Amino acid sequence: MSQQTSLSDCTSPKCRERESGKPVHEGSGPQDPVPQERLTDIDKYLVTERAYNRKTGPMMVTTSPRKSCPHVCPLKKNAASDSAGVCYAEHGFIGGYLWTSLDRLPAGAYFKKGQIRVQTFAELLAAIRRVPEGHVWRHNQAGDLPSTNRVDICPDRLRSIVLANRGRRGFTFTHYDVIDNPRNRRLVARANQLGFTINLSANDLGHADQLWRTRCGPVTVILPEGQRTNTYTPEGRKVVVCPAESGRNVTCLSCKLCTHANRNVVIGFPAHGRGKSKLG
Repeated sequence: MSQQTSLSDCTSPKCRERESGKPVHEGSGPQDPVPQERLTDIDKYLVTERAYNRKTGPMMVTTSPRKSCPHVCPLKKNAASDSAGVCYAEHGFIGGYLWTSLDRLPAGAYFKKGQIRVQTFAELLAAIRRVPEGHVWRHNQAGDLPSTNRVDICPDRLRSIVLANRGRRGFTFTHYDVIDNPRNRRLVARANQLGFTINLSANDLGHADQLWRTRCGPVTVILPEGQRTNTYTPEGRKVVVCPAESGRNVTCLSCKLCTHANRNVVIGFPAHGRGKSKLG
């Protein structure tokens, strides 16, 4: 297809510099529409190779910095929206300690009395390859896909994750724009085709319909606090409340619904955390 974007087609200066090994001046070649983030701020990760989390179950879980989250996400703390701060990852142990420590420390540093090390991108890829074939793992319990400008997904980084995931059942969620950004849409679609499931995160039921119509990935949606019954979008698509929220001893590992890129339902997550009352 002439319109298809390759997962290795990165045109930003930082990506071209990494690929060529030579410095690329900001004035040469295609430009990103907003200023670049410093690589030291975004090129670092947390990897828990066996999470003991009552919701996920015992699987590998990763975390990316806050600066990986796109500008368009209305749930982050500093968003200019009524739902600012609703993001569950902003609260509790993840937001108050893990995520904040990752943001503050460079790759290679240790925290929590030496128990946790901030990983490089190469170390993240190595950890993905250590996941046994056929096993489920979750990318980003907090954070989003790689990007140097918080607008466009970085294809070379995404391609590396997709390739490392071959034979495994990695899944993640993204708030990156795939409605008005066709390049992001093609990259997400290709990743889903290659077995790395990227769920599109909707802000409400109407937005879920918009994302569904892009046909580039499965859709999830945030629901009002206390929503525990299945519902429907305005266009009639079924929304199944996350089974792990049911209280019936279901985990991500036993459910695996979020790993299915071709599912025919939207998955709904009831809001929780300190900002949950903002949704109603």
